[in-house]
Amino acid sequence: MKKILFLLIVLFSISIFASLTVIPDATVVEVGSPLGIKVISDKTVFVEFSLGGFEPADVVFDGIAGDSYVYYIAPLIEASDTLIFKTSNESTSITIYFVKSSEEVKNKSFAKVKSFSGHVAIKKGDLWNSITSETVIEEGDEILTMENSFVEVEFEDGSVSKILENSQVLFERIRYDKGVVDIVMDLKKGKSYNIVQKLLNKFSKFRIKTESVTAGVRGTRFAVFENGKILTYEGSVFAYFSDGKVLPVKEGYALESFEKPKKVDIPEEEFVKVMPEKPTTKKEEVKEKEKTTSIQPSVPPVSVGPVRKGNDYYMVYSIAPEFDFGLVRVGVGFTAYSTDVSGNLYYGLPSDNPSTNIINGLTLNSLAFKIFNVDFRYGNMLPKSLGLGFTTRNYYNPFSKSFDIEYDSDKFLLYARLPYELSKIYPIEFLTSDSIFLAEASIKFNLPFIGESSIGVGVTIDTQASSAFLEDISATPVESAYSLFLKKEIFKNFDFGIELSVENGLNDYSLGSFAGFYGNFSFVNLTAGIYYYLDGFVPFYFNNNYSYLKSTNKLPAMDSKSSSGYLSGFDFDTSFAKGKLYLYGTLTNFSSSTLEGQIEISIPQIGTFSGLSIAGYYFDKTPFEGSLFSLDTTSYLKIIYPLAGESFSAGVIFMWDGEKWNENVIIGVDLWR
Repeated sequence: MKKILFLLIVLFSISIFASLTVIPDATVVEVGSPLGIKVISDKTVFVEFSLGGFEPADVVFDGIAGDSYVYYIAPLIEASDTLIFKTSNESTSITIYFVKSSEEVKNKSFAKVKSFSGHVAIKKGDLWNSITSETVIEEGDEILTMENSFVEVEFEDGSVSKILENSQVLFERIRYDKGVVDIVMDLKKGKSYNIVQKLLNKFSKFRIKTESVTAGVRGTRFAVFENGKILTYEGSVFAYFSDGKVLPVKEGYALESFEKPKKVDIPEEEFVKVMPEKPTTKKEEVKEKEKTTSIQPSVPPVSVGPVRKGNDYYMVYSIAPEFDFGLVRVGVGFTAYSTDVSGNLYYGLPSDNPSTNIINGLTLNSLAFKIFNVDFRYGNMLPKSLGLGFTTRNYYNPFSKSFDIEYDSDKFLLYARLPYELSKIYPIEFLTSDSIFLAEASIKFNLPFIGESSIGVGVTIDTQASSAFLEDISATPVESAYSLFLKKEIFKNFDFGIELSVENGLNDYSLGSFAGFYGNFSFVNLTAGIYYYLDGFVPFYFNNNYSYLKSTNKLPAMDSKSSSGYLSGFDFDTSFAKGKLYLYGTLTNFSSSTLEGQIEISIPQIGTFSGLSIAGYYFDKTPFEGSLFSLDTTSYLKIIYPLAGESFSAGVIFMWDGEKWNENVIIGVDLWR
């Protein structure tokens, strides 16, 4: 009671003997954040400051009238500033310290193309490529729009940024983790119109930088120009100037410099009217294959389409017929590709050293022969499993070539995959096409009371393994996997197998084991088994989704807890259809299973009807949760029609992007690519 009485006396004394009182909510504030300040006075109070600003903006230019509660906006730099509050006959000051945010979003996210029109290019690394409706935009990527063009980019939280014509934007940060958003774009030229979802988490940020000012928002509709002009159509925008000053721009107002905001002079309809409801693409555009996976790639005679090499994209044009010369099959053709937005053509396979020598357009696309017990193959990668497939199952890298060599005799089997490709013939140049090396060796034997069996080892090594490709960059990546397996024939075409595996990371390793049955019945192959692994082991780690997960920095880390699981499914191959369907997951949580399926159906030529091919793929880590198609689903459906026999075909592809189906034209692309 005495404390309350003392406080009342102090406040009463202040109100009588002092006409100017300033009470901040705190003296330390995070950079870019607001700080409440209570100002008590019977006169107009003006503020002198070097950094930051006030909300409302009238405080800066017209002062504070009477008793008021205002917000001071900290700059985007770690520093301090002394604020001097003045009336006509007295003054007081406070010092505010600006500190770095205590919360940092580390998980990298991505953005996708919601719609686009005209000529739009994206830069990944040092190379420019044309954008498509399935292009994934990541940190460090840059977008360029031409005359009468635009692209609408959608982020994971639903916010949308439309980059208008003759504009160039660098995506500095794209982060999203448990509702916390951290997006920073650098508008190098042109203008953008933005619709930002309400950022409920106080640590969330959405900022667009120009040379003179950074626009920071927490849920609004606004436009930004390269000269620093900001127009706010809903909510409010904070303009953080390069000299450390800050001004809020409320709804219906605009500014170009550190001056009192004025009424918006450009109607919002000017930015909205060119937005189509659906993506517009040219008929000749070939859908990006970045998210697709397949199980039997091969070199088509005619191919037009985008190809990804690491984080770079190329538009490749290839004519590559195959010829049989006795035991040897050779695919020789002509290949050219485009590497930049200007559309210049280079010859040969995509390379860091592009060639303008037309002779390099002559390419060796495939080479295969089998002599005695040696099976040699060079060409686009085929899916490969090692041992029983517990660590390496149907692995391949789309759009990459490799040398596959296998020696298979009655006594033993040797296999190796070397990920290199011949990119140019003059001067001759071999490039590393993938970072994964595979090898397997097994011995076959027949013992009394045991029967025909084989024992072997498998090795998988990723020479570029790094935590940068993980969802959690602070975690440990899998660098290599080693397997010891034993197979025994139970009865004809039905085997039992056991595999013991080691996965190795940076100064870390983990163990796992698998046991299962394999059977071949006519055109169907059945598989069923159970497994157990210790902390840090990731079953089926090197699979046919590995390359996509690596390119999007979503590879799993060695941070799993010990568990047991199962694998069951089948694959089949007939003259008119082939495919697979597998389900696997943990025994302790059946709802966390993964479902993977793929099918190809061929409808033969009948009369004048040239036939039709249909291919589909489905991959879902949560197939028993929610709807059939969800954010966890990777899926496509292709319908292919032959235009000139088997050498040239066209069709349509429907790709699921996590929310909706997108449609694109494909030309001369192999059905399973």
